[in-house]
Amino acid sequence: MFSNKKHKNIGGYPSPLVSNEEKAMPSYGLQYLKQMYSDWLGNGDFNYHTKRDKYDKLRRYAEGNQDIHKYKDLLDSEGDSSYLNLDWSPVAIIPKFVDVVVEGMDNQEYEVKANAIDPVSQDKRKSDKLDMIFNMNNKEFLSEISQESGMDLNPKGFVPESDEELDLYMALNYKQAVEISLEQGVNWVLNINDYPEIKKRMLRDLTVLNKAAVKSYTSPSEGVKIKYVDPSKLITSYSSSPDYKDIQHAGEIYNVSISDLRIMAGDQFSEKDLENIARTYSAKNGNPTYSNDSALTNTKFKDYDDFSITILDAEFMSSHSMTYEKKENTHGGYTVNKKSSNYEPSKNSKTKREKIGKSIKVVYKGKFIIGSDYIFDYGLAENMIRPKSNLSETRLSYVMYEPNLFKMSSKSLVERMIPFADQVQLSHLKIQHLLAKARPKGAAFELGSLENVSKGDGGTFTPLELQEVYDQTGNIYYRRQDDEGNATQYMPIQELENGIGNDVMNLIRIYQHNLQMIRDVSGINEARDASQPSSEALVGVQKLALLASNNATRRINDGYLNITKRLAQSVCQRIQDVVEYSGPLKAYSSALGESNVKVVELTKDLSIHEIGIDIDVAPDAQEKQLLENNIQMSLAQKELRLEDAIMIRSVKNVKLANQMLIIRRKKYIQEQQAMAQQNAQMNAQAQQQSAMMASQLKAQEFEMESQMDQSKIMSSHQAEMEKMQMEYQLKSQLQREANELRLREIEMSNYGKVKANEKMGEAKMTGIDRSAFHQSQMIEQRKDKKEPMPSPEDRPSIF
Repeated sequence: MFSNKKHKNIGGYPSPLVSNEEKAMPSYGLQYLKQMYSDWLGNGDFNYHTKRDKYDKLRRYAEGNQDIHKYKDLLDSEGDSSYLNLDWSPVAIIPKFVDVVVEGMDNQEYEVKANAIDPVSQDKRKSDKLDMIFNMNNKEFLSEISQESGMDLNPKGFVPESDEELDLYMALNYKQAVEISLEQGVNWVLNINDYPEIKKRMLRDLTVLNKAAVKSYTSPSEGVKIKYVDPSKLITSYSSSPDYKDIQHAGEIYNVSISDLRIMAGDQFSEKDLENIARTYSAKNGNPTYSNDSALTNTKFKDYDDFSITILDAEFMSSHSMTYEKKENTHGGYTVNKKSSNYEPSKNSKTKREKIGKSIKVVYKGKFIIGSDYIFDYGLAENMIRPKSNLSETRLSYVMYEPNLFKMSSKSLVERMIPFADQVQLSHLKIQHLLAKARPKGAAFELGSLENVSKGDGGTFTPLELQEVYDQTGNIYYRRQDDEGNATQYMPIQELENGIGNDVMNLIRIYQHNLQMIRDVSGINEARDASQPSSEALVGVQKLALLASNNATRRINDGYLNITKRLAQSVCQRIQDVVEYSGPLKAYSSALGESNVKVVELTKDLSIHEIGIDIDVAPDAQEKQLLENNIQMSLAQKELRLEDAIMIRSVKNVKLANQMLIIRRKKYIQEQQAMAQQNAQMNAQAQQQSAMMASQLKAQEFEMESQMDQSKIMSSHQAEMEKMQMEYQLKSQLQREANELRLREIEMSNYGKVKANEKMGEAKMTGIDRSAFHQSQMIEQRKDKKEPMPSPEDRPSIF
């Protein structure tokens, strides 16, 4: 047991202006947590006690288990309902509306996106974007250089074709390594902590109580943990903001057994302390009466180990003074040393000393055992959540939201329905009561008209016989005269309505009126609560009604998304603290990959990356339908490919999905135009080739005709030539024969002349020879005195 020292207080809480050493004292934390619990009991200005009762009542109505005594008092003023034959079970009207809201929002899909917002990451983002712009503008130039140089200079990775496509890529697909690592880490932490189940509980709390809360913390053995917090057991300081960002403290009350307390506190409590705690909770919280005899046993397990005790697990923010001494040395430099918060420089120091101080926000945490003076696990919280941009700031581990908060109070959806749900229940009970008291239809008989009615055979009918005739045939026999012979105007039989009459219809109208009032105050109309829609309502009207209903309950969904976003930010920062613990680090490395964990570890050491968290919510049914209509219209007009439509539907963000639709549509239209232009060119080339072929065929035909004409002409000329040649040959032959004949004639003539001339010449030569011979003989003879030459007759002839 710690000393219950009293500290100077402000409004019941210990002063935040004391020194760090005094704040670190367990008595300081004990006094703070005791005052928190006192406020929760209803001793403060926040009236938590009234809130607890209200939350319990709202949850009973939401489950259809509200107290029925109020209805009994209203139906029986004397308080005795033993004679009422009624089914007092509450009509489950409110549970239906709660389930419609919760289940509808639970089906909403979303993605947690991590975006680096620090200057270093922003500069890298801009640099990468400029590189892509350069690649986009110089793609063809780089391709030409690659072809000419033989080196691959083509840009790698994604190359946009337009500025719009680049902006869409940067919004949808661009991620740095630290963003990918932390994004995967956050989603993994949410999954291993069963966040989908926590989501359902938070949505139900927001619907029923109009408030929801969770807590995140770092466990040295398990890593980052997320815990659901019951708003009825939540304690906070005053806040004027729906997200409770301005609170100074927060805590929750829950029960544990003393055996669990042993594990939680470790060696902070002795067995004597645990025995005192058990004595405090004797005959409380469902515990048996504590007996001192159990403490005398030396067994390992004590009888009070199963005792249930109540703990306030809380944390509060305070200031923390960081004091340093700046001391000059003999070399002209100085050293800085950390000092206590009450340090003051010595005035008699030989060297100059200066006090440097700074105040930062810190979180103190502790667990207070209610009803005692025991506190454990008290001190400065480890792994405080601090933004990288402002390390002097911090925030609590609790994340909560309460829409429409005003002076720490608000009205939930269920609270709005309760007055009308009570009227529905009363109408239902009164309908039961009327049905139980209802009598069957009957008839009133006037006996004077039915007595002494003649049968016609001398006998008379009795009234009971006439009633039997009436029941079987519907006919009635009666007298119009009384016993004195006077005429009567009474009808013998009158039908009695009895039954349920109009009262039940009036009650049903009241029932329907209050049911409609529930729809009006909650905003959950027939189009959303699975009721039968009007057969006369158009489809567009039904869609508008559903959209209006979704808008009426949007604050619940916005509250849940606000909690999820801030929780993801806390988890993102806590993941960077996990690298300090070897136990969970192995599990994180196995789940996320060693490379991703290494990136987180580097960012933890460098402290340069600050991550912003965004929640990309999947479009609702109305937004999906509008997007789908645009997609179908584009597909019908053949302005979009099926693959593009599938990709667009996968984008969670409607705005980005529409941007992608516009870009893909433009791109496909451009491709179609380019294809159409190419087809036109091909058609033009084909037509040109066809024209050329036709021209060639015509030229060939003309050429063939010309050749044929020419051939005809040539044939005609050839025939003419051949004819002329034959004529020529014949003429030549005739001429030649004529010439030959002439030549023969001339030859014959010449031959005769030659022969004659020869003869004449011979004769003349003979004469000359003879003369010459004679002369030579004569000369020879004269000279040589030879014999005379032979006579010419003896010489050989030349012929």
